Amino acid sequence: MAMQGLAVIEAVIAINMAHFRRYPADMCALACGKIRYDTATKDILDIISEIRSAPIMIRDGIGLCIDIVGFDVAIKRVEGYRSYPIIINRGGGFFHFVTGLVGFDERELQYDPSEELERMGHVATNQPPNCRCAI
Repeated sequence: MAMQGLAVIEAVIAINMAHFRRYPADMCALACGKIRYDTATKDILDIISEIRSAPIMIRDGIGLCIDIVGFDVAIKRVEGYRSYPIIINRGGGFFHFVTGLVGFDERELQYDPSEELERMGHVATNQPPNCRCAI
């Protein structure tokens, strides 16, 4: 199941990257907190079946952890960072996705953009120069 989840999120990341290259201003939506995190507990099959790409998330204003991490990793890759999704098995068929990032000092970092959306209302991601929201 985890491998299927990672395959799906990589596909979403590719879709999001293509979208961001065409519409870079849409990268602001995650940093500005225009997307809420759906905290409903779901198993991996539910998560895969409900996955949303960036344009759908922006329209609906809500996403699951897999959607949000797919959005976040895509932004970082478009910006030139080495970023990847990490899947965490919480047991009982429940999984959670977080963002992994290789820093400039080659240290690997990981953080949870879904938790940041829940806690602060925005994600600590770099904003494109044309982003007009204040964080």
